[in-house]
Amino acid sequence: MPSYLVKVRKKMDIYSQRRSRNVLSGNYGSVFKGRSMDFDDLREYAYGDDVKDIDWKATARSRNIMIRRYVAIRKHNILIVADNGRSMATLAPSGETKSEIAAFCAGVIAYVAQRHNDLVGIVYGNKGSNKRYSMKEDTAYIENFLDKYAKSMSLEADDSDINSLLTYVTKSFRERMFLIIITDPANAATVNREIIRRLNARHEQMYILVEDSPMTNDLIVNDTVNDIDGNVRLPHYFRSNKKIAAAETQFRANQKELIAKGLRRFGIVSCSVDSTDNAIPRIFQMLEEQKHVRR
Repeated sequence: MPSYLVKVRKKMDIYSQRRSRNVLSGNYGSVFKGRSMDFDDLREYAYGDDVKDIDWKATARSRNIMIRRYVAIRKHNILIVADNGRSMATLAPSGETKSEIAAFCAGVIAYVAQRHNDLVGIVYGNKGSNKRYSMKEDTAYIENFLDKYAKSMSLEADDSDINSLLTYVTKSFRERMFLIIITDPANAATVNREIIRRLNARHEQMYILVEDSPMTNDLIVNDTVNDIDGNVRLPHYFRSNKKIAAAETQFRANQKELIAKGLRRFGIVSCSVDSTDNAIPRIFQMLEEQKHVRR
């Protein structure tokens, strides 16, 4: 079984001198915004305490200014919600399969969660079924579900059904979580707004969009290429046409912008990834944006 976390760590070293690595350093709050706080006890006010923590009822009873003290809950629940429909087994712009990139992105999220002592799990599915792995922090357990997710993506799999997968999450998880949804632009564009709204009422959401290879991709211009939906061979002259290439590029850019705008209306950040090489900086940029988003 390949070690996805080791692969992520090796690629992470490439960026060790870059700003994107800062998301893994410093205090705990550098990754996800906010921290849950549980009430612990009361004590007398001391110079420098935040006046917002004054318990006025306790102060009135004791005739001394009393401060509420809290215990920080450092463990967040991170749930990777991953599309494994057959479109995820097709090619990405880099020439890699989208399944390779999707599994790597899931590994990046799991690695970041582990570094911050968070609990991480995964739910993946398509029209056929959904598979769920509970949130834990055990390395062997995480490696196992990353491997299972990677192997579940194939050209023989059922079609994607991202709305069914997200509906399953709304019904199956009650605790507050950070949801990292991994899919592609075509399926992200079909996500039902009501489902997004229902998830937003309880959870934080972020989207990682694994891009499709354009049919005019120079890396495959001399290869035999079939369309995944109709299993129709795409003629070489069609794939090498410059006007078609320009129109396709514009369409994909417009599609990504519309998806990003639609998600931002709900206070949801997203990123597009077209290779394992740029996955880390783009995901880290998304995590930084998530800290400042207003819902």
